[in-house]
Formats: sequence, structure tokens, C-alpha cells
Amino acid sequence: MSRDPHQLLRLALAGAGDIEEWRLGDPALAAAKGFPRAYPAGLIDDWGIVFLDLVVEEGTGDLVCHEVNGPNAVGSDALTGESRGRSRNEARQTLQRLREMGLLAPDGSLAGEPVVTLHAHQHWKAFRTGGEFFPRVAAYQEALETLIPGSAPELRGAHEALGDETLSVVFGDVPQVAAHLHLDEAAGCFTYRGRPVAFIGNPNLATELARAGRLPMRTGGLPVAARRVFHAWRLLDTVRDKGVQQDLLLGTGMRPLKYFEADTREEALRLTRELLARGPVVLKPNAASGGAGVHAVVAGMTDGDIAARIDAVLKDCVTKYGTNADATALPIRGFEFVRSTGYPLAGGGHLWDLRIAVLFEPGKAEAFPISMRLSPAPFEPGGFHLDRDQWISNVSGRQVTLLKSGMDDEALAAVGLTPARLEEAMEGCVTWTLKAWDAAARGGGPGGSVFEDAAEVEDPAFYPREAFRG
Repeated sequence: MSRDPHQLLRLALAGAGDIEEWRLGDPALAAAKGFPRAYPAGLIDDWGIVFLDLVVEEGTGDLVCHEVNGPNAVGSDALTGESRGRSRNEARQTLQRLREMGLLAPDGSLAGEPVVTLHAHQHWKAFRTGGEFFPRVAAYQEALETLIPGSAPELRGAHEALGDETLSVVFGDVPQVAAHLHLDEAAGCFTYRGRPVAFIGNPNLATELARAGRLPMRTGGLPVAARRVFHAWRLLDTVRDKGVQQDLLLGTGMRPLKYFEADTREEALRLTRELLARGPVVLKPNAASGGAGVHAVVAGMTDGDIAARIDAVLKDCVTKYGTNADATALPIRGFEFVRSTGYPLAGGGHLWDLRIAVLFEPGKAEAFPISMRLSPAPFEPGGFHLDRDQWISNVSGRQVTLLKSGMDDEALAAVGLTPARLEEAMEGCVTWTLKAWDAAARGGGPGGSVFEDAAEVEDPAFYPREAFRG
């Protein structure tokens, strides 16, 4: 049996509250089930990864995706216990960017000025996934060394200065990394401590720069060369816009959620009242992660109660991200609350979601289930909005974590996910990824939709799923 080279690090982090999602990994079971599952993806012309969080809705049995996350998300260890495939994907994108930047010699070795790659994790106070993050960065370093002869990439913490190496692999939490990251508008590229950047693994760095007033929130107007260093770069704005994500679910087999966007407190209150006619509403800030600023409201609440929840959305963002968080927290979005089927535990049924990853490269996508995340407390319809533990399943930023493997047939069956339904869900996730990539490449989405997107709003059958399967 091979020994885990990161065992000591992972055990040390576990003692500090790491969620240890890597322990769910089972390479033999994954191979037996044929995971990751490969799909043709002719629309995709670059590298990246997305994570879709979905449920089976109580009552209707519909598949519903309540949120999509980009390369900032974690869980890729949960399939086999490690994320080397993801690291190699990142390294291959980096190689292509170095080639485009003119920093590779004819023999494939590095040439020209020293260059940097950036890898950022959650803010330290909410960081509980180091057991995946640090080994993944190490695997990325190894992959680069294999792809680029003689490159000798050097690991550097964001707290330290760069050395005389030609290729620096920098890691740290988002604020630390962002502190030295700048857009060189004249050169049309990002620099870190004065050196050009060839790869940025976490889209939340763009949000952190926007909070500091050093980058616009919408990145479509940035130089293409600057945007292309982000992992899954075409989806940089999409993975931070939870509303557009729902628009793109049409034609995937997953039901889109009704939602609104509000730029002011007063507008948010009015639109919340309107959406409450359909049932409970979940309020979310713009471009946040880890469950920060997410609140639920129900029809029985007064306008004052709802206004207090809207204020809490913004206050929570300031608590997590600092006093400049209001620069990115708007618009506030409200989504219809979706109740999953219940996962049976002592005390009652718990809400859950299943995270599915789609790892992609030019012409190819791979999908695989990661983990089923359970809310810590049983669900009580009459008062769930007063207790986040009843309805929020995010694993970061909390001390109680309940996880099941995404390959656990018994656990999946308990919530209505048969093998056939799981297959349907994975196909839907790949379809969403292809649609999102295509829409971003051609200016799709609200305010800039292409003809096909507008036609689909009128007729969901306009985009048959089969059109995105090959």
C-alpha cells in the first residue's frame, strides 16, 4: 500500500478543524463506477473546473441546482483521496499561457523574465480545507516541473518575498495574495510583486481586488490576456453571479429557480415581498462564498423583520471581508427557497445537497460526484429560517460538518438519487458548463444574450439537451 506523502500535514490540520473531505476518497470504487465520467465538449477551448450544488426537491422530485461555484471551491479530493487530475489541468493551462506570453523557448524551457502563479484559499478565519488545498498546490508544482524541463518551480508563501527563481508558485489566503497583485494596464497583464502572472487559480482574487477599488466587478472589459490567466477564465463573472447561473439552467434537466436582483435596500424589500408569494426566499449577497451573508425570510415576517435580514446580508459581508465589502455585495439577490428531500437521521430528516464537479479542457469534460453535504440539524418547516443549521449545508465557516461520499449508493438512494438519476444529474451539469462557456464566449446572459438564449426563455425546448452532448 502506498503511503500518503501528505499524511502528517493532513493529520495536523485535522486537529485544527479541517473537514478532511479527502477521507471520503476511494480510488478503487471510483474506478469500478467509471468516475470521472468523460463527455465530449467541442464548445470548450480552455481549461477549468466548476462545482454544481444540487438537490432533489421535496414534493416534485425535480433536480434543482441552487448554486454553482468555480475554481475557488473544494471537494475534488473526495473522489479518490487526492486532486492530481485537477492540478494537472491547472498546469496545462499555465503552460499554454506561458506559450502565449512568449516565455517559452523553442525547446519548451522557460525563457525571458521570471514569472509567477497564484493559488489562494479562503480567509484564514474560515479556512477548513487545507488538507486538500496544500497537497493540490504541491501536485501543481510537480506537474509544472514535468511539463516544463528545468523550470524548478519554487513554492513561496504570500507572506514572503520572491527569490531569484524563474518560476514562483505562490500560495496564501485571498487577502494576503491580493495585497501584492496588480493589473498593469499598460502591459495588459497582472503582476505580482512586479513579476508577470501566468496563472490565477481562485476567482475570489478578482473580487478582493474589486473590494479594494483596484478592479471592476465585471471583468469583461479587462484585457483578454489578463482575463485568460484565471482558471476557467471565460466563467470568471458567471461563477460569481448566482442569478446568471439560474438563467443558464434552462434546457439542462435541472429546474431554474425564480430570483430577483436589487441594488437598494428598499428595492430588495419590495421584491422580497413579491417573491414570498411563491414561498420562503433566500437572500444572498453578490460575489460572496462559503455561505457568508446568506439569510432566509418567510411570509409571516414583518417588513421590519425582512429589512433587518437584508441589513444582515451586508453586515455579514463586512464581518468576513472587511469594511470595503459593500463595494461588491450589491446587487442583493433573492431566490425561491428549495427544500430537498430529507436525509433520515435520528431526530428527523436533514436537508442536503450533492456537489458534482465538472473538470474540463479543450474538447473534453469529466464529471464526477463529490460529496453529499447534510445540514447539521433536522429540518422544521415552521421555524427553519431562525436556525441556519437546519438549512445551510456549507462546510466552510462552521464547526459541525456532516458529509457522505457522492459514491455512497445507500445514502444517495435515501434521498431519491438512483444511479440513473445521478447519471441524469451529471449530464445536466456538463450541459450547464457547455452552455455557460458558450454564452460567455458570445456575450450571453441578461443584458447581452445571444439570439438562442433569448429564444430559449420563450421556449425552453429551443435548446434541446442533445445539442450539447457532442
